[in-house]
Amino acid sequence: MQIIAILAPLAVSIFAVVWASRASHRASAAEQEATRQRSLADTRYKVYQPMLEIFGDMMVPARAEAALKEAEKAIPDFQTFISVWGSDEAVAAFYRFRSGSNHQPPPMIAVRLVADFLVEARRDLAWPETKITPIEVMGMRMDKMSDELVAALTMDLEELGAKYEWKVPWKKSRR
Repeated sequence: MQIIAILAPLAVSIFAVVWASRASHRASAAEQEATRQRSLADTRYKVYQPMLEIFGDMMVPARAEAALKEAEKAIPDFQTFISVWGSDEAVAAFYRFRSGSNHQPPPMIAVRLVADFLVEARRDLAWPETKITPIEVMGMRMDKMSDELVAALTMDLEELGAKYEWKVPWKKSRR
């Protein structure tokens, strides 16, 4: 009986130490993951910021010309960085924007390509589960959206290209 009286508290103490050690390890791992996620978010923000500012300026008539010139300087670095730091969806949206931009897209298609990219940037930077669509992204910049623009922002891209007799230039992924 004396052995049980001695061993029981010892077993409880050992169990408590092991439990506390595991809990401490889990807390440390969670803290390291949170630090990694903050660092990733900071890096992504720094990668996206120049292009987001350029796209924003492109939609302000008084700033559009300067923004286009700035885009020529910023795009080479951005496309390199986004290929590493961007989500698959953001990389694909930027690829469509770049591919489309090189083939003189009609204005409604150009707006759609920018809007699609902005939605994916939003997901990447802050709101992975966002329900925002290209309509909200572009609509906040206008007093009134035409039916033509609403259709351009909601229609399938291939259908939109056909509507404007513009061949979609990008290749679809094989995945």
